[in-house]
Amino acid sequence: MEPCAAIENGYWDIRDLSNYLKVKIKTLYALVPEIPHYRVGKLIRFRKQEIDSWMEQHRGRVGGQGVRSGAWRVRRTGKGHADIDRMIRKAIDQNRGETYNLAHGKSDRIEGP
Repeated sequence: MEPCAAIENGYWDIRDLSNYLKVKIKTLYALVPEIPHYRVGKLIRFRKQEIDSWMEQHRGRVGGQGVRSGAWRVRRTGKGHADIDRMIRKAIDQNRGETYNLAHGKSDRIEGP
């Protein structure tokens, strides 16, 4: 459902903006603090010209060079899981060394009669 021609140059509600940007309404509500908007009581309204300008400011660079300056990105190196596994093994080894060793005596297992 495209925005109505009568509001093309006027104010849009969240549903109109969702249709225009092809973004879920729930996602837009989460972005409202960033997106230029107007509040009328509890109602939120948007203007097409301001949305277009905001989108241009947040345009990603061509060629996958990044989304925007300062945006947090995960770099895929293929060794992410190995690093996590190594950190987990190190934490387990440290924990084992601190909680149980022969100097502490018997384990906390309860043996049968």
